[in-house]
Amino acid sequence: MKTFTPLTNNQIVTLAPAAGSLAPINGVSSRYSFVPTLTAIDLLRDAGWLPIRAEQSAVRAAHRDGFQRHLIRFAKDGLSFAGERVDLVLYNSHDRGCAFRLIASVWRQICGNGLMVASEFANFSHKHIGFSPDDFIHSAYEIAAAAGTIADRVDEMKVIEMTPDERGVYAQAAHCLVYDEPESAPVRHDQLLAERRLDDKGKDLWTLFNVVNENIIRGGLKGLNKDINGRLRRTTTRPVKALDRNIKLNQALWMLTEKMAELKRTDTGLSVVPV
Repeated sequence: MKTFTPLTNNQIVTLAPAAGSLAPINGVSSRYSFVPTLTAIDLLRDAGWLPIRAEQSAVRAAHRDGFQRHLIRFAKDGLSFAGERVDLVLYNSHDRGCAFRLIASVWRQICGNGLMVASEFANFSHKHIGFSPDDFIHSAYEIAAAAGTIADRVDEMKVIEMTPDERGVYAQAAHCLVYDEPESAPVRHDQLLAERRLDDKGKDLWTLFNVVNENIIRGGLKGLNKDINGRLRRTTTRPVKALDRNIKLNQALWMLTEKMAELKRTDTGLSVVPV
């Protein structure tokens, strides 16, 4: 059953104008092979991946406006499972900032979290120079084929019960991913464990992952920050809007969660949530 509304190319360009660029930024090398994002979108659409969301990064330098990094989320029929859906994320820019990236993502229905998969089998990069449409589409098919494996990993996370101490260790590790100097951070690591809805009361690893991810990416946590005079001021953490940082943190959290699952698998005292 389809639970998403596809976007047209015009709608995508309205949401992320850089995706509609018809030329690269000035100063690119003669070897640069310009491939419009809309061409990539049409290739994916023909392969059954339908665009459902588009956004772009803000820029400080005016000359980069219209060429900056942008992200398009795609969904495909038949890839939903137990409250989640495997999506494909297309990441690109026309300012020489990055190659085309195709990343598998797990979209969680109850909160709308889009969790980026960090596993190698679910991540592909295609340079603009020598761009091959066939190789590009093959990567998209690989992500669709990996949906079952991703679903299995999510199901495993759902039955791994985390003790209070383990939840604290996980939150502390995630806190260090966000803040270079955790001791000076505006919020404590345990605040990342704050649940936002009743559905997040579970103590399994998958729920923990989603709670911490949402608190980091969406912000909104109350804390204290020092001003330029060293005085403490009340503050609220901001959402992560920079696309490259969003992807980096998302994938780092996925890796952290997979490592935690691996440790729990090898722990002879592994406990699971009854199903």
